[in-house]
Amino acid sequence: MIRIIEQGDARYVEPVDYCALVSEVFGQGGSLESLFGLEHRPQQESMALSVARSFSKGESLLFEAGTGVGKSLAYLFPGVLHAMSQNRPFVVATNTISLQEQLLKQDIPMLRDIFAKVPSLEEFVGFRSALLVGKANYLCNNRLASALGGQGELFESGKRTELERIREWANDNPKEGIRQELSPKPNAEVWDMINADSSLCSGKRCSPETCFYRKARSELEKAHLLVVNHSLLFALVGAGAAPSEDVPGVLFPRDFVVFDEAHEVPQVASDHLGLGISSWALSLALKRLYNPLGKKSGLLLRVGGPEDFELVDNARIACEDFFDHVHVGLLQNRDLFRLREAGILPSDVFPPLSRLSRRLRDLAEEIPDEFLRTELQDLAKRLEGYMAAISEVVEIKDSESVYWVERVGRKGSVIHLRSAPLDVAKVLNEVLFARDTSVVLTSATLTRAGKADDFRNSVGAGDVSEKIETSPFDFEKNVEVMICADCPDPMAKERLPYLNALVEAIHHFASRNEGGSLVLFTNYGDLRHSYDVLRSRWKKMGRSIYAQGEGYSRTELRRRMRKEGNVLLLGAESFWKGFDVPGSSLSQLILARLPFENPGHPLMEAKSERLNAVGKSPFREITLPVAVTRFRQGLGRLIRRRSDSGRIVILDSRVMRKSYGKDFLRELPKQSFKVFRLSEILSG
Repeated sequence: MIRIIEQGDARYVEPVDYCALVSEVFGQGGSLESLFGLEHRPQQESMALSVARSFSKGESLLFEAGTGVGKSLAYLFPGVLHAMSQNRPFVVATNTISLQEQLLKQDIPMLRDIFAKVPSLEEFVGFRSALLVGKANYLCNNRLASALGGQGELFESGKRTELERIREWANDNPKEGIRQELSPKPNAEVWDMINADSSLCSGKRCSPETCFYRKARSELEKAHLLVVNHSLLFALVGAGAAPSEDVPGVLFPRDFVVFDEAHEVPQVASDHLGLGISSWALSLALKRLYNPLGKKSGLLLRVGGPEDFELVDNARIACEDFFDHVHVGLLQNRDLFRLREAGILPSDVFPPLSRLSRRLRDLAEEIPDEFLRTELQDLAKRLEGYMAAISEVVEIKDSESVYWVERVGRKGSVIHLRSAPLDVAKVLNEVLFARDTSVVLTSATLTRAGKADDFRNSVGAGDVSEKIETSPFDFEKNVEVMICADCPDPMAKERLPYLNALVEAIHHFASRNEGGSLVLFTNYGDLRHSYDVLRSRWKKMGRSIYAQGEGYSRTELRRRMRKEGNVLLLGAESFWKGFDVPGSSLSQLILARLPFENPGHPLMEAKSERLNAVGKSPFREITLPVAVTRFRQGLGRLIRRRSDSGRIVILDSRVMRKSYGKDFLRELPKQSFKVFRLSEILSG
């Protein structure tokens, strides 16, 4: 940080000490205590100082901050100071919507309040912040107007009501004009036709006064602090949005970045630095051109003829045949299938898609209507992108990537073609740590056995320095840990004994708990079985039982749990992380089994093959570290505030029977625990 000092005709630069300002605010007796009545947290002060030093030196940092440290404010404060004083963009990347909302609604307003009330910081009170979301999230008023003007051709009758609903919302002057403001969420097919992800929405046609996206972009360019999610950041980087190689920065020229919830970075980067194309996306693009079902609809009804409709039909048939081959010939009864060599997938899909794309470009040149011309050009470009992606998968073009096909969606009706870099750490090193800027990665779960080696290797952090600050919470006093010694093996071929024991154990502990209980599963099959068996019992008790995937969103389940206070909630996957219910409403956490990932996933399989080839253990090098980290994340759901207390129940007996059990036990919030026998509890 610098200040320009003028004395007469002389001007010179006076350096200002970041660390001194951090101590003034976060230190013992500092502004947070004296002006805001907040308790001094040495861990928070330590983190803020470490982050400040990293920013001022342009160095990267791995920082594990236990629950309750207050890490958001600890990186926001020095980050905004650095951004404003150096005139550089400060990017904060999060993985969950809940943390993003916390930053925007709590932490950033708090930071602004600090600047306003601390005299030495008044010059920073006017810092500008912005939320960065993808272009497709914004409504395009031009496309909306054009769609409304040609409803008969663009929309099936069942979707016109949705279009009218969106128009009413747009007329009510929405704050940002993004789809997240609409409740319920807009129909995906309708929104695809009216969002800003089109050449029709551009600086030549739109202004910040009338265009939601242009307004957001204008604010973005002026912002000192930008908040973005991990997925969008890596999607943009993967699409080539990073600065040129001779300019420092990850996403913008001269930026510096904090990744909060950084334990998610390897997985998210793997998902978005590869490729993905779905049967649904291709089908949607073709429907926009011409949909012969019901009342015919589509852009080509305005400008095309029978020969054009036939081109679309041929392309649709070719795509259906292609994905049917994947479904029947490769996947069969599986959800995943790894592609190991070129030529496994047919190439018949390319000629009809290519002919259609060329025809769209020819049509676009012939018509005077700007809206139609632009829409046809965009769809041609989209089809060409799809062909390029399919071609890469068909030909297995990148030897450093893993390719596979998978079945997704509630009914498994959508087919995805996927790829991911085999060595994401190498890619991350290139896009993060080799960019000549400061990159801070922070989370409550970066280490295993007190060291960040596993995480460091997974993100290509090399010799980046690390620091750990443990949670200030009193886990010894406020947490009870119970571990089952005799639950049947969840991996046994005959699973009924395990499932029966699991259900009875859950019912025993949850029904006797006065507050709320959260049960974490590793698969939906076990979750649904438990829910089906327990639902009637809990109804008779007059208490609520909820399950992920049974009608309510995660947000709604959190709200109900907090409101009712004594519910039983069964969750999987996303509930292991970022699910925050304070107080007695979540006073018991039950882990159904240890969170090992499926070793049969194509990416895990490929990594295992590489490790086996050099004589290393895939289980020790990949499977176990990932499971232990997820285990720690799950444990973190129980104690979210200093005043919280509760019980952790671990039902997977392998933690006591297997040699790797000590790796999990080492990560318990307290080292004293009670071992129980389920057979004795249930018989008594």
